[in-house]
Amino acid sequence: MLVRNSPLIKRISAIALVIACLTSILSWELIANAWMQYNKAQDNITQFSDFYQVLNVSNKLAEERGFANQLIFSSGNNRQAARAAFHKSQNLTDQALKKIPDEILSSTMLQNTLSYLLRGRAEVEEYVAGPKDDASGAQIAVDAMMEATEYFHNILFIRTESFIKMEPSALGAILQGQALGGLRNSTGKLGSYFLYYLNTGLPLTEPQLEKISKEWAKIEIQWWLLGAQTDEVKDSAKFRELMLKTRHNFQNKGASLVRMLQTQSENRELYSIGVEEFSIRFQNSLSSFNDLLQMYLSDVHRYYSNEKKSALYHLVMTLITLFLVYALALVAVIYIHSGVVKPLMKINLRVKSMGVDEEELPHQTQICEIKALETTLNKLEEHIDEKRMLSDELKLLAEKDALTGVLNRRGFEMKAQHLLEQEDSEAPAWLILLDIDHFKHINDTWGHPVGDKVLASLGKALQQIALADWIVARVGGEEFAIMFRMADKQDVLRYAWLLQMTCKNLRVAADNGVEIRFTASFGIARTYHCGLPAMMSEADKALYRSKKAGRDRISGFDEQT
Repeated sequence: MLVRNSPLIKRISAIALVIACLTSILSWELIANAWMQYNKAQDNITQFSDFYQVLNVSNKLAEERGFANQLIFSSGNNRQAARAAFHKSQNLTDQALKKIPDEILSSTMLQNTLSYLLRGRAEVEEYVAGPKDDASGAQIAVDAMMEATEYFHNILFIRTESFIKMEPSALGAILQGQALGGLRNSTGKLGSYFLYYLNTGLPLTEPQLEKISKEWAKIEIQWWLLGAQTDEVKDSAKFRELMLKTRHNFQNKGASLVRMLQTQSENRELYSIGVEEFSIRFQNSLSSFNDLLQMYLSDVHRYYSNEKKSALYHLVMTLITLFLVYALALVAVIYIHSGVVKPLMKINLRVKSMGVDEEELPHQTQICEIKALETTLNKLEEHIDEKRMLSDELKLLAEKDALTGVLNRRGFEMKAQHLLEQEDSEAPAWLILLDIDHFKHINDTWGHPVGDKVLASLGKALQQIALADWIVARVGGEEFAIMFRMADKQDVLRYAWLLQMTCKNLRVAADNGVEIRFTASFGIARTYHCGLPAMMSEADKALYRSKKAGRDRISGFDEQT
């Protein structure tokens, strides 16, 4: 039949089939993406609930250590109250340990934790039951409880690394939660360092003063992390208020007490406070840390619950939108059939009745047919393009981008060489290379003056968060270097994350008032007795891996041993 053999009708059928296939592929992609976002939000809620259980045990152990110190150095009527508080704290720790899921804390880790903890408790009870004039026995009990809390705190860091690998986008929230646990542990350790010397009246030794200095540095970094603006708690005014209250309470009560005793020790003066009073007053200065942890968890849980609701809403709207797209496509097919195919069928039948083959149709008639079909197909293509653009807008993320006041490359190389000469195995040198993502786009879109403002703002921010002996330099067009010595690998990761959050939170106003935001990629390298060129090469390779992995990443940390 002539209609079936029409090349034009075959072309229409092929185009309709292609459109149907493309629409189906797009539909499944959008639905799969929406479903993935919904499941991701649900997984984040579960993971943070599990992570909180580990963090809660760390806090309970630090609290129990504080009550153990009070009991060890209690006397007279205070001993009974101190013993009751110590036993109550033990029960709370045991209950928190039971709540940790098996997949989070292995049976081996649990048994080791209990072994350290039971030994520490036994040492405390043994000392309290015996004569109270043995200063070395008191220190053994203090150290045993310290060992138990330190073992579990190291487990917390291990779990933190595993959580980060499972969900890299939650790095900020995880490290901020860990900073809470780290603050409670570090502040408690800071007080414990003074107990033996208050008990014996001896001045602090040089090694002990070094330990105290390192603990102060950790505490400052942890306060930095806790005060960073993460998405999970950035809108929580109550959390900010309680955090400031907690810090104010510690600074005015605990920290001031520690600094006073440290000054008296350095001046070889008699301590103005006894060990029993110190343990009680210092413990009271840490009283609101648990409330801060509870509020943090509540804010994080609320954030991810809202993320889950938003993902569900996006899924439903995607399904509704696709339903409308299919409905409109059906209408378009009907329109094509009635407006194009039927007229062509009539033309073909008329031609057949006249005894004329399709090949013999006047050239003008074929042109009219093609024009009519082209107009219809163009309208259909415009409609599909509009829907595709609407769907793509749901998936696009705006990425915006950072003159300096920091060292240039020559100044950096000179100071870096001096720093490398001072490094040792206890405090190796670390190098972080930072490169602004899509900086060319900033210059091309808003002009080079605005790009210079971005660089200036980032340079100023980097100077503000760097410690006094750290090296901050601009070593390339949009590339910066931060170099320092640090003993604790965990603190290096925290500082790298703080740099990442600083870049994300910076805002630079263009001439037309538009706010420019940007991200940065990072590469980390560590060295010991290694030249600067080799160190720069390692950091640059890690930076390249961050760029290749999608930008806004931190690379090179896991390779450092």
